[in-house]
Amino acid sequence: MDALQILLAQTEISRLKARYCRFLDSKDWEGLTSLFMEDAILDVEQDTGNPPLHGRAAIIEQIRIAVADAASSHQVHTPEITLLTEDAAEGVWAMQDRVVWQPGKSPIPGIASITGYGQYHESYRKSDDGWKFASLKLTRFHVDMHPD
Repeated sequence: MDALQILLAQTEISRLKARYCRFLDSKDWEGLTSLFMEDAILDVEQDTGNPPLHGRAAIIEQIRIAVADAASSHQVHTPEITLLTEDAAEGVWAMQDRVVWQPGKSPIPGIASITGYGQYHESYRKSDDGWKFASLKLTRFHVDMHPD
């Protein structure tokens, strides 16, 4: 791959991640679903204690459970995107998120909201309709928990 092909792929992957944040925070479940490969993997074990989820439907259901009853803002920064082949890549993004649940809807007893700081570790595959998430792992360095 030449430098232009690499730059174009990195830009397309950055746009994929931007749509992920927008669809997640606007609760656009159909749009969010369209960003994942059918056989994608989601690893949020650090947050949930549950093993990684396999398959797009299970991923969207987990995300929906976590934020459907919340106002959220996900911000990502400083992407490190590496193309492995013409149709496979991996990336690491610094992240910060804020999640404020409706009263009584928090999955964490006694906690009304969180502010988290960490990284997304991801892999991507290019499909017929563009780049998609093949895997996504959320790691957190710190979480501020705000009580009810």
